[in-house]
Amino acid sequence: MQNVFSFTDFQHKMERHDRVALLIHNPENETSRCAFRKISEAMYLNQTIAVFIADISQCKDANKNFGVNTEPTLLLFEKGERVNELQGCHESDFYKILINNDMTENKIKN
Repeated sequence: MQNVFSFTDFQHKMERHDRVALLIHNPENETSRCAFRKISEAMYLNQTIAVFIADISQCKDANKNFGVNTEPTLLLFEKGERVNELQGCHESDFYKILINNDMTENKIKN
């Protein structure tokens, strides 16, 4: 998992990957810390997707550019297109299933 520091930084990093996840989070928030831990567990040794982290205290334009009002929010992209969005913290097995399967299938609504 790599940190991104701006919307532009994320766009440049995303260009190198077909499948990308971006966690927009606030490390001061327990739910965000939970999501970070569970996604880290789910992504351990996973080579199928690039995972980036946008800490809202460092990546000030993330919420505005992605239209996100809640942290944590996990955004999923395939070939540069946003295909799914998931808010809150979920079990690591849930994230594994979501990432390892078609990320657009059965879009999750909160």
